Amino acid sequence: MTTATTQLNDRRQSLLEFIVGDYIATAVPVASQQIAKRHRLRVSPATIRNDMAELEDLGYISRPHASAGGVPADAAYRFYVERAPQKPRPSRRFEALVHEAIEPEAGDPDTWARGAAAVLSDAVLNVAIVTTPRASHARIKQLQLVHLHDRRALLVLVMRDARLRQHIVQLADAASQDDLTGLAVRLNALLAGLSAADVRRVWKASHSDDPTADAVVAELARLLDEEEQEGQERRYTEGLGHMLSQPEFQSAASAREAVGVIEDDDTLRSVLPEQMSAGAVHVIIGGESHSQQLRPYSVVIARYGTPGQAMGVIGTLGPTRMDYVRAISSVRYLAGFLSGLVAALEETP
Repeated sequence: MTTATTQLNDRRQSLLEFIVGDYIATAVPVASQQIAKRHRLRVSPATIRNDMAELEDLGYISRPHASAGGVPADAAYRFYVERAPQKPRPSRRFEALVHEAIEPEAGDPDTWARGAAAVLSDAVLNVAIVTTPRASHARIKQLQLVHLHDRRALLVLVMRDARLRQHIVQLADAASQDDLTGLAVRLNALLAGLSAADVRRVWKASHSDDPTADAVVAELARLLDEEEQEGQERRYTEGLGHMLSQPEFQSAASAREAVGVIEDDDTLRSVLPEQMSAGAVHVIIGGESHSQQLRPYSVVIARYGTPGQAMGVIGTLGPTRMDYVRAISSVRYLAGFLSGLVAALEETP
């Protein structure tokens, strides 16, 4: 609880919670008579108006004049989030939709991220942003060698985050498919899980005198270097139509601004805390963001994946008047679900 919140008695805290909840549901300023009727409070509208005046003085709500309804400020939404259940669970229907939309058998992080973005945006009726899992360093999961010609082979490299690279290797000596298969088995046993720098170090220590193996390992390290240099995770965004249909974006100017925010590749990175463990849900409300561009919005975001291995991001962005409980429970559930898929993928030989 903030210091200001501790100044509120129980009645005013309940009133503030009602105001935020009603405004999230209706997008209409919440009047004292409306609160008295809807929530059957055992106090008069006049008492509620006095309490609302106190909430306005403390910066929790705004009102154009004394008899007008209240509109929550960022501090009110933060209060609302802190009062919400610590680990709200999504509906069983949502869990079922997640299992329908994301097929573990696909074994493809891009397909999983796309499915997660679609099901999240439909659940929260805001924009969903999901990035594919990416390791801080490209690491080998498995390699294969396919015979093409006496001195040419296709190197197929599968990385720990399921990305694939392939390139034709010019060999020093002629080699059959059996020779290449045997070499691939040997290299997988020696180099699996290593980054480019580790591959070069381990291979140098092996004191190889096999020019064919040397050529394959040199190309393998080069492909890992290339992957790291190119390596931005892919981002999938869904639900812009959901967000633009809300009252906050009915003007052409606000809609254009929202589209600009979503199309900015740095939007998600600007709100992502540097230290953020997998599954931990972070809520950034309006002015809490360091980005001026994001001040009119709120973001609910989490990392997913395996710490130290492949990690991605999942989150939702919308107006500060978002259903935070639903957004938090949905993002948390999907982050856990995707983390399980990534862990299983990394364990697959």
